[in-house]
Amino acid sequence: MSAIRAYRLGYQTASLIDLGAMTDPTSGDSIHRPAQRLTTARRNVELIDSLDPFAPIGLASAHRIADAHAELLGWNVVGWKVGCTSERAMEILNCPEPFSGRLFAGTQVVDGQLAHDALIKPLLESEFIFTLGNPLPPRDAPYTVDEVRSATATVTPAFELVAPRYRDWLAVDYFSLIADSGCNGGFVMGNPVAVDECPSLADVAVSLAVDGVEVSRGMGSDILGEPWAALVWLANHLSDRGIGLASGDLVMSGTCTGADPLPEGSTATATFEGLGEVTVRRTNP
Repeated sequence: MSAIRAYRLGYQTASLIDLGAMTDPTSGDSIHRPAQRLTTARRNVELIDSLDPFAPIGLASAHRIADAHAELLGWNVVGWKVGCTSERAMEILNCPEPFSGRLFAGTQVVDGQLAHDALIKPLLESEFIFTLGNPLPPRDAPYTVDEVRSATATVTPAFELVAPRYRDWLAVDYFSLIADSGCNGGFVMGNPVAVDECPSLADVAVSLAVDGVEVSRGMGSDILGEPWAALVWLANHLSDRGIGLASGDLVMSGTCTGADPLPEGSTATATFEGLGEVTVRRTNP
């Protein structure tokens, strides 16, 4: 059974928590030193080869490094992203399920203009952003689709700006990507739409054009079969870690058009049929 089909049917797939659990270091230099390397790279807009010899070998250390990285940055957290929400992404990254990363204040492109030197070789992912109107606190019982939908105020067409801190991000394993806050570099939002005015998100066709030329296309259903499933996954994933979602938090769904480059001087627009669009331009040097 495929991972996506398992999520549609509500089954539990192979859990990342079980991988490396017996030998996963979660303290001392094994956490602080890779977190410091990621923090320096993010602040200086530079790349590193890897986190070796302190690369995480399991989910526990990956999350601890990501937590320490966020603490060292000291930037306010405005929400979360969900990554690896398609079968293709799971195959490429050899990752059995989605993963999470923080969205930091100050990384939103609010005027549609991304400075050419703000990120190194950013990739565009066309996604939905959920804005919570009510909190989803940690609890023992899992959240359902109806509950997370009721807690959501708006849905917004958006771009995630993916910018790993690694020179070759496909050469490191997914634990190192999780430690890097899921490789999030920023995000761009279109106009929000109230939940009760939204079309069926699974049925939304999405096309991405760069400088007026379509480069990729997808459907909302490419995200775990149903974009709301990404929010359900995140709410339950964070709840298991004792973390809640607050009113006003943003949640990125994962991409339905893959990941495409945004060259310097180019303008990209993603059109979400029946929902709206989002545009970003990367400036020239």
